[in-house]
Amino acid sequence: MTDRYDLVVIGGGSAGLVAAGGAGLIGARVALIEKNRLGGDCLYTGCVPSKSLIRSAKFASDLKRAREFGFEIGAAGFAGGRFSAVTDQVRRVIEAIEPHDSPERFEGLGAEVIFGSPSFIGPNEVSVSLADGGNRVLRAKRFCIATGSSPAIPPIKGLMETGFITNEKVFGLQDLPARLIVLGGGPVGVELGQAFARLGSKVTIVEMAPRILTKEDDDVAASVEERLRSEGIDVRTGVEAVRSEKSKSGKTIRLDDGNSIIGDEILVATGRRANVVGLDLEKAGVRCNSRRIETDAYLRSTAHHIYAAGDVTGHLQFTHTADYEAQIVLNNAFLFWPLRKKIELAAVPWAIFTDPEVARVGMTEREARTAFGNVEVIVTKLEENDRAQTEREIDGFAKIVLNRGKIVGAHIVGHRAGELIHEFVLAMKFRLSLADLNKAIHVYPTLSKVTQAAATELTMNQFRSPTTRKWLSRYLRLWR
Repeated sequence: MTDRYDLVVIGGGSAGLVAAGGAGLIGARVALIEKNRLGGDCLYTGCVPSKSLIRSAKFASDLKRAREFGFEIGAAGFAGGRFSAVTDQVRRVIEAIEPHDSPERFEGLGAEVIFGSPSFIGPNEVSVSLADGGNRVLRAKRFCIATGSSPAIPPIKGLMETGFITNEKVFGLQDLPARLIVLGGGPVGVELGQAFARLGSKVTIVEMAPRILTKEDDDVAASVEERLRSEGIDVRTGVEAVRSEKSKSGKTIRLDDGNSIIGDEILVATGRRANVVGLDLEKAGVRCNSRRIETDAYLRSTAHHIYAAGDVTGHLQFTHTADYEAQIVLNNAFLFWPLRKKIELAAVPWAIFTDPEVARVGMTEREARTAFGNVEVIVTKLEENDRAQTEREIDGFAKIVLNRGKIVGAHIVGHRAGELIHEFVLAMKFRLSLADLNKAIHVYPTLSKVTQAAATELTMNQFRSPTTRKWLSRYLRLWR
């Protein structure tokens, strides 16, 4: 027997939940298929546990700064003397959020939740091997593939035999690695590397590119690297791990420059691959590779009734992007063609939760100069912000990239950067200028005054222009 639906969603992560819940709310008959548990990578192995661990690491770091705030505090130890106390609190945070993604909640929204392993058997049919045994065949007019991504494991000789962990296992560690080798200097690598260093591990980060955080602005990456080194983290850039070995002394990573690093654990953070294995997408006419499902601007796959959203598209791999793409899929799957929308990723922000945080929207300075030629760059330091001084969080800066007065990129390094970036997101979305943002009154003293500081710097630059000063001088003479 074949069950028929208006929409079948494959994958119960952020994108899948939004798509299934939204379709259920409008009254569509929708099925949500998930292999394991609802919530996906973000809840169990990504955003939620990593930010919880980072918060514990921040607390440990703040204790070491007690004298800055007028206190004398002895060296802190883990609760009960066990590192597992930290991962226990990470688990408790997950448990607190878990009900938000429960099957009962989405069934209440009108979606049928099915646990099992799906595979296409034709353009409009998917077979599901049920988790509790048996099999079902689902037929639908539309599909949304939202199966997410998994850690990409580099082809390092001996790595599998040596053993390693990824973000899927790191938050369940019961013992703190005395020496941690992090392969990859991207957001996951630097976030977790700094956190474990603050919790007491001796951390080495290995990145084959010339610098860490290769997608970020040059000044931003340099600032973060300087901070990591100042905290005792050994950052190795421009070198490649070529071999891994295990011995009584630990796990060894051999580099292509002839050097070796010995650690007690290896954390692999070298990118992601799309979760498409086992879906038999070729039977549905969907083209894909290990990195992504091919989609057009409407998030349609090569089979136009089958959409994709979230990490599996290979676009910006963030929970908020997955949410946004799922909304686009809902719009395009159920509305007539004139009302369909294209994805717009130019003003999508993101943050890296190091300390200080990094946040970005739009182009880097390098990208803007390549695209437009001449651009204007405004930089203000957080040490000039009064609230940053009161918080003793003065490391960082705001860097605004302008083209003909319009904001084409904004980058913030500093305390709560992930919160501060949204004013610039709004400006880019609605094509506001920095001067427009300055017209809004900002509470003093707050970190948000960084926006006005940038606008003030832009105004001062204009007044420094010889041409402007010449005309102002002539104007002022009229009033003498």
